Amino acid sequence: MLVVNSDHDNTASRAGTDVVNPWEERKDRGRVAALVAALALLATSPRGFFGGTRVDAGWWGPLLFAGLVVALGALLNGLILFVLTLTLPDAVLELVSRMELLGEPADVSGLEGNSFLQRILPFLGLQLLLLFLPFVFAFGLLASLFSAGFAHLLLIITRSPRPNGFRGTGVAACYAAGAFLLTAVPVVGDVLAIVGSAGLFAVGLHVLQGVKASRAALLAAILPLLLFVGAILQIVLAALAA
Repeated sequence: MLVVNSDHDNTASRAGTDVVNPWEERKDRGRVAALVAALALLATSPRGFFGGTRVDAGWWGPLLFAGLVVALGALLNGLILFVLTLTLPDAVLELVSRMELLGEPADVSGLEGNSFLQRILPFLGLQLLLLFLPFVFAFGLLASLFSAGFAHLLLIITRSPRPNGFRGTGVAACYAAGAFLLTAVPVVGDVLAIVGSAGLFAVGLHVLQGVKASRAALLAAILPLLLFVGAILQIVLAALAA
């Protein structure tokens, strides 16, 4: 059963740990300060972060963390691309746009050769991004739960230890979403985010569920690998169709 804690309930790390999960102290620190501190700790000491995380603190905190980080990464990516659009030469901008999988502006707008109208598109894109941020937030929640469900099924199939049940796997998946802040990096951000998230998820499974490190790394990498293969197949099929 899902247990949801509101922000009125302050949480703390597990007893006996020296490191505290800053996000669980968001009532005292404030959400912004707690989010920054949590991301910094995840980046510098992921094992300590998960070691100081309370699995029994409820679902709301981890889910909120995942949604906020995914939305923040998308927002920062949009802002960075917006600035690059206004500053980069056209040839470099076209290359960046293609590598970001945004498509060629002329193809999207149907206004080939009209550089002025193509320059307006980033403003419209930024506004659309702001409008869709709530959906990005919701996507972060659902993606974390899906990843947790997939990994937990693998834990059951492989008869791996899972003393904290699905909640332990879910908490690990939600906090592993902290790597999705890397989506703010143009061109390579998505790849970095997926790889980083898989690494953090493996650490979370190892610490919170007691899964052997090598097995945790393998289980955490299966879903990203499947998504990567699917994306490659889609690109190949699209190229063959063209």
